[in-house]
Amino acid sequence: AYNGRVCGYVGFDPKVEHQMMAGCDLFVMPSRYEPCGLPQMYSQQYGTLPVVHATGGLVDSVKDLKEGIDVATGFLIPYMAVDKMKEALYQAMELFMKRREDFRHMQRTAMNTDFYWPRAMDQYEQNIDWAMYEPPCQR
Repeated sequence: AYNGRVCGYVGFDPKVEHQMMAGCDLFVMPSRYEPCGLPQMYSQQYGTLPVVHATGGLVDSVKDLKEGIDVATGFLIPYMAVDKMKEALYQAMELFMKRREDFRHMQRTAMNTDFYWPRAMDQYEQNIDWAMYEPPCQR
Protein backbone atom coordinates (compact mmCIF):
# COMPACT_ATOMS: atom_id res chain seq x y z
CA ALA A 1 0.00 0.00 0.00
CA TYR A 2 2.84 2.42 0.81
CA ASN A 3 5.77 1.26 -1.34
CA GLY A 4 8.97 3.09 -0.48
CA ARG A 5 7.51 4.67 2.67
CA VAL A 6 8.98 2.28 5.27
CA CYS A 7 12.63 1.30 5.35
CA GLY A 8 14.47 -1.39 7.29
CA TYR A 9 18.11 -2.39 7.23
CA VAL A 10 19.76 -5.42 8.81
CA GLY A 11 23.49 -5.05 9.38
CA PHE A 12 25.73 -2.09 10.05
CA ASP A 13 27.22 0.41 7.66
CA PRO A 14 27.81 3.92 9.04
CA LYS A 15 27.21 5.53 5.65
CA VAL A 16 23.84 3.78 5.24
CA GLU A 17 22.97 4.56 8.87
CA HIS A 18 23.45 8.30 8.38
CA GLN A 19 21.71 8.32 4.99
CA MET A 20 18.67 6.58 6.49
CA MET A 21 18.52 8.94 9.44
CA ALA A 22 18.91 12.01 7.26
CA GLY A 23 16.01 10.90 5.05
CA CYS A 24 13.52 9.73 7.70
CA ASP A 25 10.92 11.43 9.85
CA LEU A 26 11.00 8.80 12.62
CA PHE A 27 13.69 6.42 13.88
CA VAL A 28 12.58 3.36 15.89
CA MET A 29 15.11 2.02 18.42
CA PRO A 30 13.35 -0.46 20.73
CA SER A 31 16.51 -1.65 22.53
CA ARG A 32 15.87 -3.64 25.70
CA TYR A 33 19.25 -2.52 27.07
CA GLU A 34 21.31 0.46 25.94
CA PRO A 35 23.98 1.90 28.22
CA CYS A 36 24.56 4.93 26.00
CA GLY A 37 23.45 4.79 22.41
CA LEU A 38 24.58 7.10 19.66
CA PRO A 39 21.97 6.50 16.93
CA GLN A 40 19.22 8.33 18.82
CA MET A 41 21.58 11.30 19.21
CA TYR A 42 22.53 11.24 15.52
CA SER A 43 18.88 11.01 14.49
CA GLN A 44 17.96 14.06 16.57
CA GLN A 45 20.72 16.08 14.91
CA TYR A 46 19.15 15.22 11.53
CA GLY A 47 15.66 16.15 12.77
CA THR A 48 14.57 12.51 12.70
CA LEU A 49 12.55 11.98 15.86
CA PRO A 50 13.52 8.84 17.79
CA VAL A 51 10.97 6.37 19.17
CA VAL A 52 12.93 4.54 21.87
CA HIS A 53 12.50 2.22 24.84
CA ALA A 54 12.89 4.21 28.07
CA THR A 55 16.11 2.55 29.22
CA GLY A 56 19.72 3.56 29.95
CA GLY A 57 21.17 6.26 27.75
CA LEU A 58 18.05 6.37 25.59
CA VAL A 59 15.87 7.80 28.34
CA ASP A 60 18.69 10.21 29.24
CA SER A 61 19.00 11.63 25.73
CA VAL A 62 15.41 11.67 24.42
CA LYS A 63 12.79 13.99 25.91
CA ASP A 64 9.29 12.55 25.58
CA LEU A 65 6.30 14.54 24.36
CA LYS A 66 4.77 14.10 27.84
CA GLU A 67 7.43 16.56 29.10
CA GLY A 68 5.92 19.26 26.91
CA ILE A 69 6.06 20.26 23.27
CA ASP A 70 8.75 22.90 23.91
CA VAL A 71 11.31 20.36 25.20
CA ALA A 72 10.21 17.16 23.43
CA THR A 73 12.73 15.56 21.06
CA GLY A 74 11.14 12.13 20.56
CA PHE A 75 8.87 9.45 21.97
CA LEU A 76 9.54 7.01 24.80
CA ILE A 77 8.18 3.48 25.04
CA PRO A 78 7.72 3.14 28.84
CA TYR A 79 8.38 -0.60 28.94
CA MET A 80 8.80 -3.29 26.34
CA ALA A 81 5.39 -4.61 25.41
CA VAL A 82 3.75 -4.75 22.01
CA ASP A 83 0.86 -2.50 23.04
CA LYS A 84 3.18 0.15 24.52
CA MET A 85 5.32 0.17 21.40
CA LYS A 86 2.20 0.56 19.24
CA GLU A 87 0.99 3.43 21.46
CA ALA A 88 4.29 5.31 21.05
CA LEU A 89 4.32 4.73 17.28
CA TYR A 90 0.67 5.75 16.89
CA GLN A 91 1.32 8.89 18.93
CA ALA A 92 4.29 9.77 16.70
CA MET A 93 2.37 9.09 13.48
CA GLU A 94 -0.70 10.97 14.68
CA LEU A 95 1.44 14.01 15.48
CA PHE A 96 3.05 13.76 12.04
CA MET A 97 -0.30 13.44 10.24
CA LYS A 98 -2.60 15.72 12.28
CA ARG A 99 -0.36 18.24 14.06
CA ARG A 100 2.38 18.82 11.52
CA GLU A 101 3.50 22.16 13.01
CA ASP A 102 4.03 20.54 16.44
CA PHE A 103 5.97 17.74 14.74
CA ARG A 104 8.16 20.31 12.97
CA HIS A 105 8.66 22.14 16.28
CA MET A 106 9.89 18.89 17.88
CA GLN A 107 12.25 18.36 14.94
CA ARG A 108 13.75 21.82 15.42
CA THR A 109 14.11 21.21 19.17
CA ALA A 110 15.81 17.86 18.49
CA MET A 111 18.22 19.44 16.00
CA ASN A 112 19.19 22.05 18.62
CA THR A 113 19.89 19.46 21.31
CA ASP A 114 23.42 19.75 22.68
CA PHE A 115 25.23 16.47 23.30
CA TYR A 116 28.60 18.18 23.84
CA TRP A 117 30.73 15.87 26.01
CA PRO A 118 32.64 18.50 28.03
CA ARG A 119 29.31 19.83 29.34
CA ALA A 120 28.27 16.30 30.38
CA MET A 121 31.65 15.83 32.07
CA ASP A 122 31.17 19.07 34.02
CA GLN A 123 27.79 17.83 35.27
CA TYR A 124 29.32 14.47 36.20
CA GLU A 125 32.10 16.21 38.16
CA GLN A 126 29.50 18.33 39.97
CA ASN A 127 27.70 15.15 41.07
CA ILE A 128 30.96 13.64 42.33
CA ASP A 129 31.76 16.84 44.24
CA TRP A 130 28.31 16.84 45.75
CA ALA A 131 28.64 13.20 46.81
CA MET A 132 32.07 13.76 48.35
CA TYR A 133 31.37 16.96 50.28
CA GLU A 134 27.74 16.77 51.34
CA PRO A 135 27.06 15.16 54.71
CA PRO A 136 25.67 11.64 54.50
CA CYS A 137 21.94 11.15 54.68
CA GLN A 138 20.75 9.41 57.82
CA ARG A 139 17.50 7.50 57.97
